[in-house]
Amino acid sequence: MNETYEQILASIKSVWHRRWYVAAIAWLICGAGWTLVASLPDKYESQARIYIDMDTMLGPLMRGLAVEMNVFQQIDLMQRTLFSRPNLEKIALLTDLDLQVSTPEQKDALLEGLKKKLAIAQQGRNLFQITYEDFDRQLTKRVVQAVLQIFVEGNLGASRKDMDTTRRFLQDQIADYEKQLVAAEERLAEFKRQNMGMMPGEHSYHDTLARATDDHQRTQAFVDEAMKVRDSLKQQLAEIPQFFTAPKEDARTMAMVGGGVAGPESDLSLRILDMERTIDGLLLRYTENHPDVVVLRKRVAEMKAQLEKETQERLAHVSENPTPNGAGDAKFPNPLYEQIKLQLVKQEAVIAALQRRTAAKKQDVDKLAGLAMTAPQIEAELQRLNRDYDIIKRGYLELRQRQESAKLARDLETKAQKIQFRIVDPPLVPAKPSGPNRPLFLSVVLAAGVASGSVFAFLLGQLNKTFPSAQSLRQAFTYPVIGGVTAISSPADRWRRMRELVSFGLVCLGLFAAYGGLVAVELLTKL
Repeated sequence: MNETYEQILASIKSVWHRRWYVAAIAWLICGAGWTLVASLPDKYESQARIYIDMDTMLGPLMRGLAVEMNVFQQIDLMQRTLFSRPNLEKIALLTDLDLQVSTPEQKDALLEGLKKKLAIAQQGRNLFQITYEDFDRQLTKRVVQAVLQIFVEGNLGASRKDMDTTRRFLQDQIADYEKQLVAAEERLAEFKRQNMGMMPGEHSYHDTLARATDDHQRTQAFVDEAMKVRDSLKQQLAEIPQFFTAPKEDARTMAMVGGGVAGPESDLSLRILDMERTIDGLLLRYTENHPDVVVLRKRVAEMKAQLEKETQERLAHVSENPTPNGAGDAKFPNPLYEQIKLQLVKQEAVIAALQRRTAAKKQDVDKLAGLAMTAPQIEAELQRLNRDYDIIKRGYLELRQRQESAKLARDLETKAQKIQFRIVDPPLVPAKPSGPNRPLFLSVVLAAGVASGSVFAFLLGQLNKTFPSAQSLRQAFTYPVIGGVTAISSPADRWRRMRELVSFGLVCLGLFAAYGGLVAVELLTKL
Protein backbone atom coordinates (compact mmCIF):
# COMPACT_ATOMS: atom_id res chain seq x y z
CA MET A 1 0.00 0.00 0.00
CA ASN A 2 2.85 2.42 0.89
CA GLU A 3 4.65 1.60 -2.35
CA THR A 4 1.49 2.37 -4.38
CA TYR A 5 1.01 5.62 -2.53
CA GLU A 6 4.63 6.57 -3.15
CA GLN A 7 4.32 5.76 -6.85
CA ILE A 8 1.21 7.94 -7.16
CA LEU A 9 2.90 10.74 -5.27
CA ALA A 10 5.97 10.42 -7.49
CA SER A 11 3.80 10.60 -10.63
CA ILE A 12 2.06 13.74 -9.33
CA LYS A 13 5.41 15.35 -8.60
CA SER A 14 6.66 14.43 -12.07
CA VAL A 15 3.62 16.09 -13.67
CA TRP A 16 3.97 19.10 -11.37
CA HIS A 17 7.60 19.61 -12.39
CA ARG A 18 6.41 19.80 -16.02
CA ARG A 19 3.34 21.93 -15.29
CA TRP A 20 4.15 24.45 -18.00
CA TYR A 21 3.69 21.73 -20.62
CA VAL A 22 0.27 21.05 -19.13
CA ALA A 23 -0.69 24.73 -19.30
CA ALA A 24 0.61 25.17 -22.84
CA ILE A 25 -1.20 22.10 -24.23
CA ALA A 26 -4.40 22.96 -22.34
CA TRP A 27 -4.41 26.49 -23.77
CA LEU A 28 -3.70 25.18 -27.26
CA ILE A 29 -6.47 22.54 -27.23
CA CYS A 30 -8.99 24.79 -25.46
CA GLY A 31 -8.39 27.64 -27.85
CA ALA A 32 -8.95 25.47 -30.91
CA GLY A 33 -11.86 23.59 -29.37
CA TRP A 34 -13.68 26.66 -28.04
CA THR A 35 -13.32 28.32 -31.42
CA LEU A 36 -14.88 25.30 -33.07
CA VAL A 37 -17.74 25.20 -30.52
CA ALA A 38 -18.41 28.89 -31.01
CA SER A 39 -18.62 28.39 -34.78
CA LEU A 40 -21.30 25.68 -34.51
CA PRO A 41 -24.62 26.90 -36.00
CA ASP A 42 -27.72 27.16 -33.83
CA LYS A 43 -30.38 24.47 -34.03
CA TYR A 44 -34.09 25.09 -33.57
CA GLU A 45 -36.72 22.63 -32.46
CA SER A 46 -40.46 22.77 -33.10
CA GLN A 47 -42.92 20.57 -31.25
CA ALA A 48 -46.57 19.61 -31.44
CA ARG A 49 -48.70 17.39 -29.25
CA ILE A 50 -51.66 15.33 -30.39
CA TYR A 51 -54.22 13.47 -28.31
CA ILE A 52 -55.81 10.24 -29.60
CA ASP A 53 -59.21 9.63 -28.03
CA MET A 54 -59.94 5.91 -28.17
CA ASP A 55 -62.29 5.75 -25.17
CA THR A 56 -65.54 6.08 -27.11
CA MET A 57 -68.76 4.26 -26.30
CA LEU A 58 -68.25 1.89 -29.22
CA GLY A 59 -65.16 0.40 -27.61
CA PRO A 60 -66.91 -1.43 -24.73
CA LEU A 61 -69.86 -2.35 -26.95
CA MET A 62 -67.73 -3.99 -29.64
CA ARG A 63 -65.15 -5.54 -27.32
CA GLY A 64 -64.76 -9.22 -28.16
CA LEU A 65 -66.73 -8.93 -31.39
CA ALA A 66 -64.31 -7.02 -33.63
CA VAL A 67 -60.56 -6.74 -33.88
CA GLU A 68 -59.26 -4.11 -31.48
CA MET A 69 -56.14 -1.98 -31.95
CA ASN A 70 -54.57 -1.05 -28.63
CA VAL A 71 -52.45 1.99 -27.89
CA PHE A 72 -49.19 0.20 -28.60
CA GLN A 73 -50.41 -0.91 -32.00
CA GLN A 74 -51.45 2.68 -32.67
CA ILE A 75 -47.94 3.90 -31.72
CA ASP A 76 -46.41 1.38 -34.09
CA LEU A 77 -48.80 2.50 -36.83
CA MET A 78 -47.88 6.15 -36.20
CA GLN A 79 -44.18 5.40 -36.46
CA ARG A 80 -44.66 3.48 -39.71
CA THR A 81 -46.76 6.35 -41.02
CA LEU A 82 -44.21 8.99 -40.11
CA PHE A 83 -41.05 7.22 -41.20
CA SER A 84 -42.19 5.55 -44.40
CA ARG A 85 -40.60 6.81 -47.60
CA PRO A 86 -43.87 7.88 -49.30
CA ASN A 87 -44.79 10.05 -46.32
CA LEU A 88 -41.30 11.51 -46.12
CA GLU A 89 -41.63 12.45 -49.78
CA LYS A 90 -44.99 14.08 -49.01
CA ILE A 91 -43.36 16.07 -46.18
CA ALA A 92 -40.59 17.24 -48.51
CA LEU A 93 -43.21 18.23 -51.08
CA LEU A 94 -45.36 20.15 -48.58
CA THR A 95 -42.35 22.05 -47.16
CA ASP A 96 -40.69 22.75 -50.55
CA LEU A 97 -37.60 20.80 -49.52
CA ASP A 98 -37.78 18.87 -52.75
CA LEU A 99 -36.78 22.06 -54.60
CA GLN A 100 -33.33 21.88 -53.00
CA VAL A 101 -32.38 18.55 -54.59
CA SER A 102 -31.79 17.65 -58.21
CA THR A 103 -30.38 14.11 -58.16
CA PRO A 104 -31.67 10.83 -56.69
CA GLU A 105 -28.68 10.69 -54.36
CA GLN A 106 -29.46 14.12 -52.95
CA LYS A 107 -33.11 13.13 -52.54
CA ASP A 108 -32.14 10.00 -50.62
CA ALA A 109 -29.88 12.06 -48.35
CA LEU A 110 -32.67 14.59 -47.77
CA LEU A 111 -35.21 11.89 -46.85
CA GLU A 112 -32.70 10.15 -44.58
CA GLY A 113 -32.01 13.47 -42.81
CA LEU A 114 -35.74 14.03 -42.31
CA LYS A 115 -36.13 10.55 -40.87
CA LYS A 116 -33.28 11.12 -38.38
CA LYS A 117 -34.52 14.55 -37.27
CA LEU A 118 -38.16 13.52 -36.82
CA ALA A 119 -39.14 11.93 -33.51
CA ILE A 120 -42.32 10.84 -31.78
CA ALA A 121 -42.61 10.25 -28.05
CA GLN A 122 -45.42 9.05 -25.83
CA GLN A 123 -46.15 11.42 -22.93
CA GLY A 124 -49.21 9.70 -21.59
CA ARG A 125 -51.68 6.98 -22.31
CA ASN A 126 -53.00 8.63 -25.47
CA LEU A 127 -50.84 11.77 -25.68
CA PHE A 128 -47.98 11.93 -28.17
CA GLN A 129 -45.38 14.56 -29.04
CA ILE A 130 -43.93 15.12 -32.51
CA THR A 131 -40.55 16.90 -32.67
CA TYR A 132 -38.36 18.15 -35.51
CA GLU A 133 -34.97 19.90 -35.19
CA ASP A 134 -33.17 21.89 -37.89
CA PHE A 135 -31.01 24.96 -38.42
CA ASP A 136 -33.90 26.86 -40.06
CA ARG A 137 -36.49 27.92 -37.47
CA GLN A 138 -39.21 28.50 -40.07
CA LEU A 139 -38.60 25.09 -41.61
CA THR A 140 -39.09 23.30 -38.29
CA LYS A 141 -42.65 24.60 -37.98
CA ARG A 142 -43.53 23.71 -41.55
CA VAL A 143 -42.20 20.18 -41.19
CA VAL A 144 -44.11 19.50 -37.96
CA GLN A 145 -47.25 20.98 -39.48
CA ALA A 146 -46.86 18.72 -42.51
CA VAL A 147 -46.35 15.69 -40.29
CA LEU A 148 -49.53 16.47 -38.35
CA GLN A 149 -51.48 16.94 -41.55
CA ILE A 150 -50.29 13.66 -43.02
CA PHE A 151 -50.85 11.83 -39.74
CA VAL A 152 -54.38 13.07 -39.08
CA GLU A 153 -55.54 12.77 -42.68
CA GLY A 154 -53.71 9.61 -43.62
CA ASN A 155 -53.77 7.58 -40.44
CA LEU A 156 -57.33 6.42 -40.88
CA GLY A 157 -56.66 5.72 -44.53
CA ALA A 158 -53.58 3.69 -43.62
CA SER A 159 -55.59 1.83 -41.01
CA ARG A 160 -58.27 1.00 -43.57
CA LYS A 161 -55.62 0.02 -46.08
CA ASP A 162 -54.08 -2.25 -43.47
CA MET A 163 -57.52 -3.76 -42.88
CA ASP A 164 -58.02 -4.28 -46.60
CA THR A 165 -54.64 -5.93 -46.83
CA THR A 166 -55.56 -8.13 -43.87
CA ARG A 167 -58.89 -8.98 -45.47
CA ARG A 168 -57.24 -9.96 -48.75
CA PHE A 169 -54.66 -11.98 -46.88
CA LEU A 170 -57.41 -13.80 -44.96
CA GLN A 171 -59.29 -14.48 -48.19
CA ASP A 172 -56.18 -15.93 -49.81
CA GLN A 173 -55.45 -18.04 -46.77
CA ILE A 174 -59.05 -19.26 -46.57
CA ALA A 175 -58.99 -20.21 -50.26
CA ASP A 176 -55.72 -22.06 -49.71
CA TYR A 177 -57.13 -23.82 -46.65
CA GLU A 178 -60.26 -24.76 -48.62
CA LYS A 179 -58.07 -26.45 -51.23
CA GLN A 180 -56.12 -28.23 -48.51
CA LEU A 181 -59.37 -29.27 -46.80
CA VAL A 182 -60.82 -30.68 -50.04
CA ALA A 183 -57.56 -32.51 -50.76
CA ALA A 184 -57.50 -33.93 -47.21
CA GLU A 185 -61.12 -35.08 -47.53
CA GLU A 186 -60.36 -36.76 -50.86
CA ARG A 187 -57.27 -38.48 -49.42
CA LEU A 188 -59.28 -39.70 -46.44
CA ALA A 189 -62.16 -40.95 -48.61
CA GLU A 190 -59.80 -42.68 -51.05
CA PHE A 191 -57.94 -44.32 -48.18
CA LYS A 192 -61.22 -45.59 -46.72
CA ARG A 193 -62.29 -46.95 -50.11
CA GLN A 194 -58.99 -48.76 -50.60
CA ASN A 195 -59.05 -50.25 -47.10
CA MET A 196 -62.74 -50.93 -46.72
CA GLY A 197 -63.29 -53.53 -44.04
CA MET A 198 -59.97 -52.69 -42.37
CA MET A 199 -61.10 -49.46 -40.76
CA PRO A 200 -61.34 -49.25 -36.97
CA GLY A 201 -64.79 -48.66 -35.55
CA GLU A 202 -68.06 -50.38 -36.41
CA HIS A 203 -66.57 -52.45 -39.26
CA SER A 204 -63.02 -52.87 -38.08
CA TYR A 205 -60.43 -55.35 -39.27
CA HIS A 206 -61.08 -57.69 -36.36
CA ASP A 207 -64.83 -57.64 -37.03
CA THR A 208 -64.22 -58.40 -40.70
CA LEU A 209 -61.87 -61.27 -39.81
CA ALA A 210 -64.40 -62.64 -37.32
CA ARG A 211 -67.21 -62.49 -39.89
CA ALA A 212 -65.05 -64.19 -42.52
CA THR A 213 -64.09 -66.92 -40.04
CA ASP A 214 -67.73 -67.43 -39.09
CA ASP A 215 -68.73 -67.67 -42.78
CA HIS A 216 -66.00 -70.21 -43.39
CA GLN A 217 -67.03 -72.29 -40.40
CA ARG A 218 -70.68 -72.08 -41.38
CA THR A 219 -69.93 -73.15 -44.95
CA GLN A 220 -67.76 -75.99 -43.65
CA ALA A 221 -70.65 -77.07 -41.45
CA PHE A 222 -72.87 -77.12 -44.54
CA VAL A 223 -70.28 -79.29 -46.31
CA ASP A 224 -70.15 -81.70 -43.40
CA GLU A 225 -73.94 -81.89 -43.30
CA ALA A 226 -74.14 -82.44 -47.07
CA MET A 227 -71.55 -85.19 -46.83
CA LYS A 228 -73.57 -86.90 -44.13
CA VAL A 229 -76.62 -86.74 -46.40
CA ARG A 230 -74.52 -88.18 -49.25
CA ASP A 231 -73.30 -91.02 -47.05
CA SER A 232 -76.88 -91.73 -46.04
CA LEU A 233 -77.97 -91.83 -49.69
CA LYS A 234 -75.12 -94.20 -50.52
CA GLN A 235 -76.19 -96.47 -47.69
CA GLN A 236 -79.81 -96.43 -48.91
CA LEU A 237 -78.67 -97.03 -52.48
CA ALA A 238 -76.73 -100.11 -51.36
CA GLU A 239 -79.78 -101.54 -49.56
CA ILE A 240 -82.30 -101.05 -52.45
CA PRO A 241 -82.24 -103.49 -55.47
CA GLN A 242 -81.58 -101.97 -58.85
CA PHE A 243 -84.15 -104.20 -60.72
CA PHE A 244 -87.33 -106.07 -59.82
CA THR A 245 -89.45 -108.65 -61.75
CA ALA A 246 -93.12 -108.51 -62.62
CA PRO A 247 -95.55 -110.58 -64.69
CA LYS A 248 -95.57 -109.88 -68.40
CA GLU A 249 -99.13 -108.56 -68.39
CA ASP A 250 -98.07 -105.79 -65.96
CA ALA A 251 -95.24 -104.53 -68.20
CA ARG A 252 -97.31 -101.81 -69.85
CA THR A 253 -98.53 -100.52 -66.49
CA MET A 254 -94.98 -100.44 -65.12
CA ALA A 255 -93.77 -98.53 -68.16
CA MET A 256 -96.53 -95.93 -67.71
CA VAL A 257 -95.68 -95.30 -64.05
CA GLY A 258 -91.95 -94.93 -64.69
CA GLY A 259 -90.46 -98.32 -65.30
CA GLY A 260 -88.15 -99.27 -68.04
CA VAL A 261 -86.26 -96.19 -69.09
CA ALA A 262 -87.97 -93.94 -66.67
CA GLY A 263 -84.76 -92.44 -65.25
CA PRO A 264 -84.37 -89.41 -67.58
CA GLU A 265 -88.04 -88.61 -67.43
CA SER A 266 -88.03 -88.65 -63.64
CA ASP A 267 -85.11 -86.19 -63.70
CA LEU A 268 -86.98 -84.01 -66.16
CA SER A 269 -90.02 -83.99 -63.87
CA LEU A 270 -87.88 -82.88 -60.93
CA ARG A 271 -86.40 -80.06 -62.99
CA ILE A 272 -89.92 -78.96 -63.98
CA LEU A 273 -90.90 -78.91 -60.29
CA ASP A 274 -87.78 -76.87 -59.41
CA MET A 275 -88.53 -74.31 -62.11
CA GLU A 276 -92.15 -74.01 -60.97
CA ARG A 277 -90.96 -73.34 -57.44
CA THR A 278 -88.55 -70.70 -58.79
CA ILE A 279 -91.44 -69.07 -60.70
CA ASP A 280 -93.53 -69.00 -57.50
CA GLY A 281 -90.64 -67.24 -55.71
CA LEU A 282 -90.31 -64.63 -58.47
CA LEU A 283 -94.05 -63.95 -58.45
CA LEU A 284 -93.75 -62.91 -54.81
CA ARG A 285 -91.62 -59.95 -55.96
CA TYR A 286 -92.59 -59.40 -59.61
CA THR A 287 -95.59 -59.73 -61.91
CA GLU A 288 -96.35 -62.25 -64.69
CA ASN A 289 -94.91 -59.80 -67.24
CA HIS A 290 -91.46 -59.78 -65.71
CA PRO A 291 -88.82 -60.99 -68.23
CA ASP A 292 -87.50 -63.71 -65.92
CA VAL A 293 -91.00 -65.07 -65.24
CA VAL A 294 -91.84 -65.08 -68.96
CA VAL A 295 -88.60 -66.93 -69.86
CA LEU A 296 -89.11 -69.55 -67.11
CA ARG A 297 -92.76 -70.09 -68.15
CA LYS A 298 -91.64 -70.70 -71.71
CA ARG A 299 -88.92 -73.07 -70.57
CA VAL A 300 -91.36 -75.07 -68.40
CA ALA A 301 -93.75 -75.42 -71.32
CA GLU A 302 -90.94 -76.76 -73.52
CA MET A 303 -89.82 -79.23 -70.84
CA LYS A 304 -93.42 -80.48 -70.32
CA ALA A 305 -93.76 -81.06 -74.06
CA GLN A 306 -90.46 -82.94 -74.07
CA LEU A 307 -91.64 -85.05 -71.09
CA GLU A 308 -94.88 -85.96 -72.85
CA LYS A 309 -92.99 -86.96 -75.98
CA GLU A 310 -90.53 -89.17 -74.11
CA THR A 311 -93.38 -90.82 -72.17
CA GLN A 312 -95.08 -91.81 -75.42
CA GLU A 313 -91.82 -93.23 -76.78
CA ARG A 314 -91.26 -95.17 -73.57
CA LEU A 315 -94.73 -96.71 -73.74
CA ALA A 316 -94.15 -97.74 -77.32
CA HIS A 317 -90.80 -99.27 -76.44
CA VAL A 318 -92.22 -101.26 -73.53
CA SER A 319 -95.09 -102.57 -75.68
CA GLU A 320 -92.86 -103.73 -78.51
CA ASN A 321 -89.81 -104.97 -76.56
CA PRO A 322 -90.67 -106.31 -73.10
CA THR A 323 -87.78 -107.79 -71.24
CA PRO A 324 -88.33 -111.54 -70.67
CA ASN A 325 -87.38 -113.09 -67.41
CA GLY A 326 -87.98 -116.80 -67.02
CA ALA A 327 -91.39 -118.15 -67.77
CA GLY A 328 -93.40 -115.16 -68.74
CA ASP A 329 -91.91 -112.62 -66.25
CA ALA A 330 -90.37 -109.24 -67.16
CA LYS A 331 -87.42 -107.45 -65.46
CA PHE A 332 -87.78 -103.70 -64.84
CA PRO A 333 -85.46 -101.04 -63.27
CA ASN A 334 -86.38 -100.04 -59.75
CA PRO A 335 -87.71 -96.39 -59.82
CA LEU A 336 -86.80 -95.82 -56.17
CA TYR A 337 -83.23 -96.87 -56.90
CA GLU A 338 -83.10 -94.43 -59.81
CA GLN A 339 -84.49 -91.59 -57.66
CA ILE A 340 -82.00 -92.19 -54.85
CA LYS A 341 -79.19 -92.36 -57.39
CA LEU A 342 -80.38 -89.09 -58.90
CA GLN A 343 -80.48 -87.50 -55.45
CA LEU A 344 -76.98 -88.83 -54.79
CA VAL A 345 -75.70 -87.21 -57.99
CA LYS A 346 -77.34 -83.92 -56.99
CA GLN A 347 -75.88 -84.18 -53.51
CA GLU A 348 -72.42 -84.71 -54.97
CA ALA A 349 -72.91 -81.55 -57.03
CA VAL A 350 -74.06 -79.68 -53.92
CA ILE A 351 -71.03 -80.91 -52.00
CA ALA A 352 -68.69 -79.82 -54.80
CA ALA A 353 -70.28 -76.37 -54.86
CA LEU A 354 -70.07 -76.07 -51.09
CA GLN A 355 -66.44 -77.18 -51.14
CA ARG A 356 -65.64 -74.53 -53.72
CA ARG A 357 -67.39 -71.96 -51.57
CA THR A 358 -65.50 -73.24 -48.51
CA ALA A 359 -62.20 -72.89 -50.37
CA ALA A 360 -63.06 -69.32 -51.31
CA LYS A 361 -64.01 -68.51 -47.72
CA LYS A 362 -60.75 -70.08 -46.55
CA GLN A 363 -58.81 -67.89 -48.97
CA ASP A 364 -60.59 -64.82 -47.59
CA VAL A 365 -59.72 -65.84 -44.03
CA ASP A 366 -56.09 -66.51 -44.97
CA LYS A 367 -55.91 -63.18 -46.79
CA LEU A 368 -57.30 -61.30 -43.77
CA ALA A 369 -55.01 -63.22 -41.43
CA GLY A 370 -52.08 -62.23 -43.63
CA LEU A 371 -53.06 -58.59 -43.14
CA ALA A 372 -52.66 -58.84 -39.36
CA MET A 373 -49.36 -56.93 -39.56
CA THR A 374 -50.79 -54.42 -42.03
CA ALA A 375 -53.88 -53.57 -39.96
CA PRO A 376 -51.98 -51.51 -37.31
CA GLN A 377 -50.22 -49.60 -40.10
CA ILE A 378 -53.58 -48.88 -41.75
CA GLU A 379 -54.99 -47.73 -38.42
CA ALA A 380 -51.95 -45.49 -37.81
CA GLU A 381 -52.22 -44.05 -41.33
CA LEU A 382 -55.93 -43.39 -40.76
CA GLN A 383 -55.14 -41.58 -37.51
CA ARG A 384 -52.54 -39.48 -39.31
CA LEU A 385 -54.99 -38.58 -42.07
CA ASN A 386 -57.67 -37.74 -39.51
CA ARG A 387 -55.19 -35.64 -37.54
CA ASP A 388 -54.13 -33.71 -40.64
CA TYR A 389 -57.76 -33.23 -41.61
CA ASP A 390 -58.69 -31.99 -38.11
CA ILE A 391 -55.75 -29.55 -38.07
CA ILE A 392 -56.64 -28.14 -41.48
CA LYS A 393 -60.32 -27.93 -40.57
CA ARG A 394 -59.56 -26.20 -37.27
CA GLY A 395 -57.32 -23.69 -39.05
CA TYR A 396 -59.98 -23.12 -41.70
CA LEU A 397 -62.71 -22.48 -39.12
CA GLU A 398 -60.44 -20.16 -37.14
CA LEU A 399 -59.61 -18.16 -40.27
CA ARG A 400 -63.30 -17.88 -41.12
CA GLN A 401 -63.98 -16.57 -37.63
CA ARG A 402 -61.15 -14.06 -37.93
CA GLN A 403 -62.46 -13.01 -41.33
CA GLU A 404 -65.85 -12.17 -39.82
CA SER A 405 -64.15 -10.29 -36.99
CA ALA A 406 -62.03 -8.32 -39.50
CA LYS A 407 -65.14 -7.51 -41.55
CA LEU A 408 -66.90 -6.19 -38.46
CA ALA A 409 -63.83 -4.14 -37.52
CA ARG A 410 -63.69 -2.65 -41.03
CA ASP A 411 -67.35 -1.67 -40.85
CA LEU A 412 -66.70 -0.15 -37.45
CA GLU A 413 -63.73 1.80 -38.82
CA THR A 414 -65.51 3.09 -41.93
CA LYS A 415 -69.02 3.69 -40.63
CA ALA A 416 -68.31 4.90 -37.09
CA GLN A 417 -65.86 7.43 -35.66
CA LYS A 418 -64.10 5.11 -33.27
CA ILE A 419 -60.84 7.13 -32.94
CA GLN A 420 -60.70 10.92 -32.62
CA PHE A 421 -57.57 13.05 -33.09
CA ARG A 422 -57.13 16.31 -31.19
CA ILE A 423 -54.16 18.66 -31.62
CA VAL A 424 -53.36 19.84 -28.09
CA ASP A 425 -50.34 22.06 -28.92
CA PRO A 426 -49.95 23.22 -32.52
CA PRO A 427 -46.42 23.73 -33.88
CA LEU A 428 -44.85 27.21 -33.44
CA VAL A 429 -41.80 28.98 -34.81
CA PRO A 430 -39.12 28.51 -32.11
CA ALA A 431 -37.89 31.83 -30.68
CA LYS A 432 -34.71 30.45 -29.09
CA PRO A 433 -32.27 27.86 -30.31
CA SER A 434 -32.44 24.41 -28.75
CA GLY A 435 -28.88 23.50 -29.50
CA PRO A 436 -26.09 22.80 -29.66
CA ASN A 437 -25.35 22.50 -25.93
CA ARG A 438 -22.32 24.79 -25.99
CA PRO A 439 -21.73 24.92 -22.19
CA LEU A 440 -21.40 21.15 -22.21
CA PHE A 441 -19.12 21.21 -25.22
CA LEU A 442 -16.98 23.95 -23.64
CA SER A 443 -16.64 21.88 -20.48
CA VAL A 444 -15.67 18.81 -22.49
CA VAL A 445 -13.04 20.81 -24.39
CA LEU A 446 -11.60 22.19 -21.10
CA ALA A 447 -11.44 18.71 -19.56
CA ALA A 448 -9.85 17.32 -22.72
CA GLY A 449 -7.21 20.06 -22.77
CA VAL A 450 -6.21 19.64 -19.12
CA ALA A 451 -6.22 15.85 -19.42
CA SER A 452 -4.11 15.94 -22.59
CA GLY A 453 -1.51 18.21 -20.99
CA SER A 454 -1.35 16.04 -17.87
CA VAL A 455 -0.90 12.88 -19.90
CA PHE A 456 1.84 14.52 -21.95
CA ALA A 457 3.67 15.62 -18.80
CA PHE A 458 3.30 12.16 -17.26
CA LEU A 459 4.75 10.50 -20.36
CA LEU A 460 7.74 12.89 -20.30
CA GLY A 461 8.29 11.94 -16.68
CA GLN A 462 8.32 8.26 -17.59
CA LEU A 463 11.01 8.90 -20.19
CA ASN A 464 13.23 10.61 -17.58
CA LYS A 465 15.81 8.22 -16.07
CA THR A 466 16.45 10.18 -12.84
CA PHE A 467 15.37 8.98 -9.41
CA PRO A 468 12.84 11.27 -7.74
CA SER A 469 13.39 9.84 -4.22
CA ALA A 470 15.75 7.75 -2.11
CA GLN A 471 13.17 4.97 -1.98
CA SER A 472 13.18 4.61 -5.79
CA LEU A 473 16.96 4.49 -5.64
CA ARG A 474 16.86 1.67 -3.08
CA GLN A 475 14.41 -0.26 -5.27
CA ALA A 476 16.60 0.13 -8.36
CA PHE A 477 19.89 -1.07 -6.81
CA THR A 478 20.97 -3.68 -4.29
CA TYR A 479 23.51 -1.36 -2.71
CA PRO A 480 22.53 0.31 0.56
CA VAL A 481 21.68 4.01 0.49
CA ILE A 482 23.78 5.66 3.22
CA GLY A 483 21.97 8.97 3.31
CA GLY A 484 20.66 11.95 1.34
CA VAL A 485 21.67 15.58 0.74
CA THR A 486 19.05 18.27 1.23
CA ALA A 487 19.06 21.23 -1.17
CA ILE A 488 19.18 24.64 0.58
CA SER A 489 17.46 27.40 -1.41
CA SER A 490 18.75 30.95 -1.32
CA PRO A 491 16.37 33.96 -0.99
CA ALA A 492 16.83 34.64 -4.72
CA ASP A 493 15.83 31.06 -5.58
CA ARG A 494 12.81 31.25 -3.33
CA TRP A 495 11.76 34.61 -4.92
CA ARG A 496 12.20 33.19 -8.39
CA ARG A 497 10.16 30.10 -7.45
CA MET A 498 7.43 32.32 -6.04
CA ARG A 499 7.23 34.35 -9.25
CA GLU A 500 7.03 31.14 -11.29
CA LEU A 501 4.14 29.83 -9.19
CA VAL A 502 2.30 33.12 -9.46
CA SER A 503 2.80 33.14 -13.22
CA PHE A 504 1.52 29.56 -13.49
CA GLY A 505 -1.48 30.41 -11.33
CA LEU A 506 -2.30 33.42 -13.49
CA VAL A 507 -2.09 31.29 -16.62
CA CYS A 508 -4.44 28.67 -15.11
CA LEU A 509 -6.74 31.39 -13.79
CA GLY A 510 -6.86 32.94 -17.24
CA LEU A 511 -7.80 29.57 -18.73
CA PHE A 512 -10.68 29.03 -16.29
CA ALA A 513 -11.73 32.64 -16.55
CA ALA A 514 -11.98 32.32 -20.31
CA TYR A 515 -14.05 29.15 -19.83
CA GLY A 516 -16.34 30.86 -17.33
CA GLY A 517 -16.80 33.84 -19.59
CA LEU A 518 -17.74 31.73 -22.57
CA VAL A 519 -20.24 29.70 -20.51
CA ALA A 520 -21.76 32.88 -19.09
CA VAL A 521 -22.18 34.34 -22.58
CA GLU A 522 -23.96 31.17 -23.76
CA LEU A 523 -26.27 31.12 -20.75
CA LEU A 524 -27.12 34.81 -21.15
CA THR A 525 -27.84 34.28 -24.83
CA LYS A 526 -30.46 31.63 -24.05
CA LEU A 527 -32.26 33.84 -21.53
